[in-house]
Amino acid sequence: MRTNRLFCVLAFCFLSTCVLAQSAQGKIDSLYKQLKANLENNTSNLSKIDTAIRSIDKIENDAVAGDFYHKFANLRLDMGHWDSISRLVHQKGYDRTKASGDFCKLVISQFNLTRYALFQDSPDLFELANHGLELAEECGDLKHIAHAQSFIGAAFINSSDYKNALKNLIESEKNYTSIEDSLGIAMVNLDLSMVYSNLQEKQKSIEATKKAAFIYKNAGRDINYAVALIDMCSSYLDIKKTDSVIKYLPIAHKIVENRHQLANAYVYQHYGNLNIQLQKYDEAIKNLKKGLDVNKTIDDSSLNANFYNFLVSAYTEKKNPELAYVYALKSDSVSKAIGDNYERLKSLLTFAKASHEIGKHKQSHGAFLNYIELKDSILGEEKLKEVAALEKLYEAEKRENQIKIQQQENDLLETKNRAANNRNIALLISLLSLAAVAYALVNKFRLRATKQKALTKVKELENTNLSQELEYQKRELTSKALHIAQKNEMLSELKEDLNQLEKDSNKGKVSLLINKLHIDKQIDDNWEQFTNQFIEMNPDFFKSINEIYGDLTKNDIRLIALLKMKYDSNSIASLLNISPEGVKKARYRLRKKLNLTSNDSLEKHIMSF
Repeated sequence: MRTNRLFCVLAFCFLSTCVLAQSAQGKIDSLYKQLKANLENNTSNLSKIDTAIRSIDKIENDAVAGDFYHKFANLRLDMGHWDSISRLVHQKGYDRTKASGDFCKLVISQFNLTRYALFQDSPDLFELANHGLELAEECGDLKHIAHAQSFIGAAFINSSDYKNALKNLIESEKNYTSIEDSLGIAMVNLDLSMVYSNLQEKQKSIEATKKAAFIYKNAGRDINYAVALIDMCSSYLDIKKTDSVIKYLPIAHKIVENRHQLANAYVYQHYGNLNIQLQKYDEAIKNLKKGLDVNKTIDDSSLNANFYNFLVSAYTEKKNPELAYVYALKSDSVSKAIGDNYERLKSLLTFAKASHEIGKHKQSHGAFLNYIELKDSILGEEKLKEVAALEKLYEAEKRENQIKIQQQENDLLETKNRAANNRNIALLISLLSLAAVAYALVNKFRLRATKQKALTKVKELENTNLSQELEYQKRELTSKALHIAQKNEMLSELKEDLNQLEKDSNKGKVSLLINKLHIDKQIDDNWEQFTNQFIEMNPDFFKSINEIYGDLTKNDIRLIALLKMKYDSNSIASLLNISPEGVKKARYRLRKKLNLTSNDSLEKHIMSF
C-alpha cells in the first residue's frame, strides 16, 4: 500500500515537472511569435529577448533549447545587434543541439554560426562554411548541401574571389532547383547578383535580383522581398537608371522602416545616392544623415564609411568644400579602423580630392600617394591570389594524378599502355609545375617593375615640388632685396634733402623728412625677415658656418647671404646703403674673421659650405 502511494507521488511530481516545463516553453514560444510579428528596435523588446534567453537555460530538452537559442539570437540580429552577445547565444544553441545528438539539426546550428561570421567578415568564416558543408554531406540532405554551398559562395564574395564564388553558387542553385526549393533559389540569386555586379555584368545582376524578389513576393516573405528590391536598386543606381529606383525603393522602405534596421540604413544610403544623381543635394544630405542615425544602433563601420563618402560628394557638388573635407576626414578615420583595403582605397581617393579642394595640397598629395601605393598592393595581392589558385589547382591535379599513377602501377604487369600513360601524366605534371613557377616568376618581376615605376614617379613629383618651392623662395628673397634697395635709394634722397635744408630752412620740408626717416626701422625689419628666410632656405649652410666661426655679427651674416646669392659689390653697396668703399672694408673685416689669406677667394670659401 505504501509502495503504491510512493509511486503515485513520484508520478504526480514527474507529470507536474513536465507540465511546468511545457508551460515555460509555451511562454517562450508565445513571446517569440509576438516579437517576430512586430519587431521594433527598442529597449523594451531587447530586454524581453534577453530575459527569454536566460529562461532558455532552464529548458532540459537540448534540441528544444538549441532551437530557441538560435531563434532569439536571430531576433537580436534582425534588430541590428550584431554583437558578441548574439554570437554567444548562437554558440549556446550549437552546443545544446550537438548534445541532443540530432546530426541534421546540428547542420542548421552550424549555418547560424556561419551566417554571423559572414556578416561580420570573421577570420574563421571559411573554416565555418567548409565545416557546414562537411556536416551537410554527412547528414545527406540535398537542401542542406545546397545551403552550405551557398555559404561557401558568399565567403568567396567576401574575399573578392568571384570566380570561385560563381562556381559554388551555380552548384547551389542546381541543387535547389533539383528539389524545387524556390526560396533557396531566391537566396542564391541574391548572391549571384552581387557576383555579376562585381564582374561588371550589371544586366545579369539585375535579372538575378529581380528573380529573387518576385519569388519572395509570391511566397509572402516581405522582408526578403524588400532586401531583394534594395539590392536591385543598388544595381540600378550603378547604371544611372533613376526611374527604376524611384519605382522600387519606396516599396522596400515601407516594408523595412520599423522592422529591419540594417536594411533601413541601406535604403537611406540609396536615397542619398539617388538624390545626388538627381542633383537634389539638400535632400541627399538629409537622407544620408538619417541613414547615419539609423546605423548608430547597428554600428556597421563599413556602412558609415559609405555614408561619409556620399556626403563628401553631396557637399562638393553644393560648392561647400569645407564640410566635404570634414566628412572626408571621418571616412578616412573609419576606413583605417576597418582594415578593409577596398574601403580604404575609396576613402583615400575621396580624401585626396577633398583636401585639394580646400588648398591642403600637401595632405592631398600624401593621400594620393597612399592611394597609388595601396592600389598597387591590392593588384599585387590579386595576382598572388591567382598564383595561389593555380597552385591549389596544380596540387589538386597532382593528388588526383598520384592516385591514378598508383592504380596504374598496380596493373603495370598487365598492360604496357598504362605504363605509357603514366609517363605522359608525369610529363604533364612537370609541365604544369614549370608553368606555375614561370607564371609566379613573371608576375613577381612585373610587380617589382610596377612598384619601382611608382616609386620613381613619386620621387619625380617630390623633386619637382622641392624645385618649385626653392624657386619661389629665391624669387621672394630677390623681391625683398629689391625692396630694401628702393628704400636705400630713398635714404640717399633724404641726405640730399638735408643738405638742401641747411641752405633753405623750411618747416614743411622738415616734416616731410621726419616721415621719411621712419623708413629706416622698416628697412631693419625687412633685413631681419630677409636673413631669417635665407637661413630657413639654407639651414645646413649657416649651421656649418656658425659652428666654425661663432663671432659673426648681423652685418656679417647679411654680407655672407648676399655673397651666397652671387650679388656683385655695387649691388651689395646699394642693398646695404653704403659706398663701394664701405663694401671693400666690410669684405676685408669678414675675410679676417674667416681667417682667409690674401690669396684665398672669399666667394669660393662661402660657396664651399
